[in-house]
Amino acid sequence: MNEQVKRKIVARWQGGGEAARLVQDESVSTEARLLAAARDCLQRLGLRGTTSRAIAAAAGANLGAITYHFGSKDELVALAMLASIREWVAPALDVLKRDMDPAERMIEAVRQLQTSYGRARDMLPVYLEALVAAPRHDTLRRGAERILAEVRGFLETQVGELKSLGYLPAWVEPGPMAALLVSTADGIALHASLEPDTIDPSAVAAQAVQLLLAARNS
Repeated sequence: MNEQVKRKIVARWQGGGEAARLVQDESVSTEARLLAAARDCLQRLGLRGTTSRAIAAAAGANLGAITYHFGSKDELVALAMLASIREWVAPALDVLKRDMDPAERMIEAVRQLQTSYGRARDMLPVYLEALVAAPRHDTLRRGAERILAEVRGFLETQVGELKSLGYLPAWVEPGPMAALLVSTADGIALHASLEPDTIDPSAVAAQAVQLLLAARNS
């Protein structure tokens, strides 16, 4: 694809953003451009609308580049989706690594997740679609399993520490509680997508954490 055609694609591409910038940066690899374009298409067009042609046009690449670099469009989309999910949870995981009061650390981690939710709200329906599709796609399933296991592992450690310090009662089991918190987060995302004008995910998440911390008085 010649440079004149690339410029026309960028000029008419409504999404703009990172991928449009990468198309114009000749130092960036085609693989990186395709990943950025796939992530942008997912946000703008949804999972079903993210076609090979849409990704290739957004990246300023030919259709064959997708197969060459990723094997298939589905593989590229799975990797792009996983990159977005990891980007959303990274700030919260960074907080959970900090040396600070355990209760404050948990609350701050939730606050970071709330901030990520606000930035990625348009992507939540796509995320939910991806979770449903994951059992039928090995790359997406394995990637989602790794990310969710990492999140649950961090939460399990935090809950265990809160329990050992007396913030939580003896009946709380760190592993199952961590799984409950992750499942609750997915449930909040689902209902916020179904009822965006009714469900305030930040308020619901805050209530969930406060309920957990209040359990020590039960």
